[in-house]
Amino acid sequence: MKQLLLKIIRYNLVLIPILSFTQTDSVNNLDTILIQKEIMMKLTGEKPINENIYITQRASPEERKLTANYLSNYLSKIGWKIENHHYKTTNGNLFLDLFLQPMNGVNVSAILPATTKSKEYILFGSHYDSERNCPGAIDNATGVTLSLTIAYKLMQLKTRNKNFIVVLFDQEEDGTVGSKAYAKMLKNSGKEIHSIHTIDMMGWDDDNNLGIEIELPSPILKNLYQRNAQKYNIPIQVTKIGSSDHQSFIDLGFNTLGITEEYAKRDTTPYIHTNMDTYDTVNFEYLASSTEFIFQIFRSLVQ
Repeated sequence: MKQLLLKIIRYNLVLIPILSFTQTDSVNNLDTILIQKEIMMKLTGEKPINENIYITQRASPEERKLTANYLSNYLSKIGWKIENHHYKTTNGNLFLDLFLQPMNGVNVSAILPATTKSKEYILFGSHYDSERNCPGAIDNATGVTLSLTIAYKLMQLKTRNKNFIVVLFDQEEDGTVGSKAYAKMLKNSGKEIHSIHTIDMMGWDDDNNLGIEIELPSPILKNLYQRNAQKYNIPIQVTKIGSSDHQSFIDLGFNTLGITEEYAKRDTTPYIHTNMDTYDTVNFEYLASSTEFIFQIFRSLVQ
């Protein structure tokens, strides 16, 4: 059985979970659940995100800035190199830009170098903003929490033959503005991108089958996820949903897929984009299972 030691190290603004573990095929872990509950409570207003400041949504510029700062500090404390991407959109017309304020925000981005020399990058991440007047627990604090947990687990691998980029996107709820801006920047960067994996909504599992859906996967990634799903006995369904951040990268020709709870199958939160998308509706056993499943896939790609 997997042995996992949980320690909580306190810093000024963040609680950093430190995990030590041995190789396992298990996809359930109570200690992972404790860690993820801590992160989720900060993102949904159950605990202060910064000293005595609580956020009940992640929609206004001020709330998004507080969230971005928390996420940047978290990733920095666990050892990732922060390379945040600040962007400003245009309304497509210089005249309109004089009267309508362009959208602007920050995609929280960080890099974990390979342990051996490599030009390849695996990118994964989730959007951190929420709809207005919505705590955004499942949509999409669960995706962010999953990404942060994987970011720490990747740090602990002794060998990684590819680089990793984690990106927590701004303004997905405003028409995937953040990921579109990041995808364009990434395309122009010349980086050699192995694959892109985005996670949106990973906290509802009413039938308790631990199933996931992969959205518009490339053929290579479709085969990769299906093979691993069979290995770990995870039900998996391929869908053609393109309404989240993965579409921004597909449109520019990247090797991409989206990952979500069983959205097309209708085993998904009924509270999306409402004030009832709260912390207490999250299935943390399912979130932990999905986290471990995706981590095992990433590990197989770099070892």
